[in-house]
Amino acid sequence: MLETDWTRPADSITSMIPDARASHFWDHDRRLSALYGGPARITALAATQNVKFRMKDVLWDAALLYPPGVRWGQPARLLVAPVYKDAASLIP
Repeated sequence: MLETDWTRPADSITSMIPDARASHFWDHDRRLSALYGGPARITALAATQNVKFRMKDVLWDAALLYPPGVRWGQPARLLVAPVYKDAASLIP
């Protein structure tokens, strides 16, 4: 986590993925990370993972891509992290 992560990100950051179906969650209190099970559950979160750094205790700067029709609790198709290095590959 960076010092700049303590405040909500600017629109210029969240607009990196312009797809209207995308949702951005700023997880200041790390609740979403805990809900997903943190870094220990990365391999269970998606069929394919492309994670380019070691996450210690918080799942962060990650994008999870789900196919149409997925239900809550089903794994994502793809998990990438960090998003800023892979944003171009996330846009269809």
